[in-house]
Amino acid sequence: MSSRIRSLLLVVFAGVLPACGRGPEVSAIPTPSPARIEREAAGSETWPVEVVDDLGRKVILARLPERIVSLAPSNTEILHAVGAGHQVIGGTILDDYPPEARSHASIGGMAPKSINLEAVTALRPDLVLATSGVQAPIIAPLERLGLTVVALGATDFAGVARNIRMVGRLTGHTAEADQLAARFLDRVAAVSRRVASRPSPRPKVLYLLREDPLVTAGPGTFIGQMIEAAGGINVFGDVTVRFPRPSEEEILARAPEVILSTYGVMNAGTQDDEARRQRIRSRAGWDRIPAVRENRIAFLQEDLVSKPGPRLVEGLEAVAEVLQVDLPKAGDRPVPNKGGAPR
Repeated sequence: MSSRIRSLLLVVFAGVLPACGRGPEVSAIPTPSPARIEREAAGSETWPVEVVDDLGRKVILARLPERIVSLAPSNTEILHAVGAGHQVIGGTILDDYPPEARSHASIGGMAPKSINLEAVTALRPDLVLATSGVQAPIIAPLERLGLTVVALGATDFAGVARNIRMVGRLTGHTAEADQLAARFLDRVAAVSRRVASRPSPRPKVLYLLREDPLVTAGPGTFIGQMIEAAGGINVFGDVTVRFPRPSEEEILARAPEVILSTYGVMNAGTQDDEARRQRIRSRAGWDRIPAVRENRIAFLQEDLVSKPGPRLVEGLEAVAEVLQVDLPKAGDRPVPNKGGAPR
């Protein structure tokens, strides 16, 4: 298993929503001109700036940051989206969007054990953007090294918009961030309005995070929220774990009418991967599942449903498009036998 996939697995199963080839070496990169940064941010903030991050920590940034290190691909996306890309000097080996993020000096992976603290400190950052989930244990060590750390950890769409605004304030791009956050929430609301106008019933949806072993999404996940917000019912939305590992029998009993999965690092393939559809269809007994019988199997771009950044709304819109399906009337639909809780 590649180091990149290991990092992603650690991130996903630790509950943190996530280009290989670069090692943890610190490469020489151009340093942004302080004069240019100050000129571009002039009038956008009054310094120092104080924020409360997603760990409830009060963080004070004394001056406009010129050297930012991002410890998560979602943070990197937000930085570039608000106009602070030229202030970013370091990121992870997983950073691949926007394309220019690949040119940042690498500090290693995203999981705590894969982050090269020496590489981080060698870059002399004046701001480090971490995550509030799996990376929480390394925040104190980073602060002991004299670094200013802000933790982002959105768990819903409103949280993503809040993080966008926070990053804008921290980087001197408040106006751009406020506009981006407003557009983001407007698009989320537009999906809700479209869904509200659709006739019932709502389709029962199974999301396959992995096929071997079978892993799906439960409550508290972005894809689970997307399914519900897009007008569907997450068939494993009633369990107590975020990423359950159901048995074949449990999936058959819940009778999903749509099956969603992704393509990307976790699952190779494309949006129109007929070989994967056939592999899903050929699983023992799955021919009895309504989604398989009706060939309602769709693949979404992985990043759009997993990274808590500005593109997450594109994932919501894609899910809403897939769930525009014609279903039998409520009385003609099988009632799922939910059985025991998945392992």
